[in-house]
Amino acid sequence: MIPYSLSLSLHHLIKKRGSAFFCMDARENKVLKLAVRAGEIMLKSGGEVYRTEDTVKRICYAAGMCNVECFITTTGVIVSLDDHRDKEAEIQTAVKRIKVVSTDLEKVSQIHGFVRRFAALNHHTEVDIDKGMEELERIDATVGFTLPIRFAAVVLIAAFFTLMNNGSVIDGLFTVGAAAVTYLFTLLLKRLPINYFIVVFCSCFLAAGLSLLFYSLGYCSSFSAMVIGSVTIFLPGAAITNAVRDMLSGDMLAGVARGAEALLVTVAIAGGVGLMLNIAPVPVPLDTQAPFIFPLEFLFAFLGTIGIAIIVNIPRRYLLIAGLIAGSGWLVYELILMTGNSRIIACFLATCSIALIAEVATRLSKDAATLFIIPAIYPLVPGKVMFAAMLEMINDNIESALSIGAEAILLAGSIAVALLVVISLTRIVSLAYRGIRKISSSDSGTID
Repeated sequence: MIPYSLSLSLHHLIKKRGSAFFCMDARENKVLKLAVRAGEIMLKSGGEVYRTEDTVKRICYAAGMCNVECFITTTGVIVSLDDHRDKEAEIQTAVKRIKVVSTDLEKVSQIHGFVRRFAALNHHTEVDIDKGMEELERIDATVGFTLPIRFAAVVLIAAFFTLMNNGSVIDGLFTVGAAAVTYLFTLLLKRLPINYFIVVFCSCFLAAGLSLLFYSLGYCSSFSAMVIGSVTIFLPGAAITNAVRDMLSGDMLAGVARGAEALLVTVAIAGGVGLMLNIAPVPVPLDTQAPFIFPLEFLFAFLGTIGIAIIVNIPRRYLLIAGLIAGSGWLVYELILMTGNSRIIACFLATCSIALIAEVATRLSKDAATLFIIPAIYPLVPGKVMFAAMLEMINDNIESALSIGAEAILLAGSIAVALLVVISLTRIVSLAYRGIRKISSSDSGTID
């Protein structure tokens, strides 16, 4: 028989511990929801998988949750938490399915900044977590550039990417019309429950048809430049960059998935344009117009990349920086070609220069590197070479098509390899610098 006083003490102890466990579970639940929400916004806005995983873990660690396991794919976030101080505590797990992914680098930047601020706090209470959730909801509700500004960006992309690919000024003007109609058509298709690859296929089919119509009028001189200017907006620059960065971070599953996405988008672009060329009644020769002078080439890349940066919605404060990085990379590409080197070497070195400048900008701004890399590599994507390969295949020149297609693959591979090399080297240098600083600080601490 348990004495009444002992029974009452046990009752109060159980009630107290139960309340403590309840509070701990409630707080873990809030932290879990906060971390998953941040990862969801990061992932669906076009952030890399490894960056999303780092976002989730840093939020949990900052909130005092040491035992964190997360599994991130391109389509979902899975996070588990448990209290390391009590081995009998239940493990809490949350799963969030990501169905729609777009490229909104403004939100990637805002989540990146939110995590830095959240992790910098010394004390975290339930109020901090609640305020953090409110800030995440505000970030998710952020609206990017308005529709008129995005149409202006489409004009910049169509006009200046046409000129960069040896089109004439008249070609650029007609391409603006084709690209504007195509972009409006794309916005309409996105409102329907249609797969994104079908949207790209149909949009590129329309862009090629409008370009062919304008070309057949006799005013335009470069059909290939017009098509490239019209479909540049659909090129998978974000998927290529994220695939490389995820693979470098050891997320092979995400890297392969991103790479497959980039390949499927490329196939959709080629399929839409190729189908139009198959049914086109007008033979389309390759253009032979000479390129523009260097200052104009830099200006074209600068302005065209600003258009791309607006479409992928990078922060406004980085628009000019992205344009300058792309213009510098394009000048390196043209200079290497002038020295007699192949386009593969030129593309590799130009991408290296872009990645190096982007890494410097990342260190100075303390923001994500993808904000600078993604827009800047668009001018180097081998659209003209892929168009030439497709044109040869349509004309039944299979051997020539395979040769040109192999070059296009090597050009795309040179971009990926250059990003891998530069990112790897900068990480090694960064780790070495941190190690030297740590050793120096420890040595200085031993001096009396």
